[in-house]
Amino acid sequence: MTRTLAPAAPTISLTIGTLALPGYSLRNGQRLAGALERELGRLLIQGALPGPGFALEQVQIPRFATPAGERPERTGRRLARLIAEQLQGPGQ
Repeated sequence: MTRTLAPAAPTISLTIGTLALPGYSLRNGQRLAGALERELGRLLIQGALPGPGFALEQVQIPRFATPAGERPERTGRRLARLIAEQLQGPGQ
């Protein structure tokens, strides 16, 4: 019996040094940041990854409105999509 091994999933290292979250309590900021990291990692593995050794000092995202009552996790996922779009480039 011949076994076919599935290709290994890509590995990325994601470090968010500073995340400015004005208007969020420490607890809600942590919830937002956790959701952002998880979603961004998922999106980058799913999509076109930047080349080996790719690094950015800063990512600037456009200002966006947060609807009243939106859960921090939802906001984190929305931010992750904006960041992934910038990292992957236009048309990805």
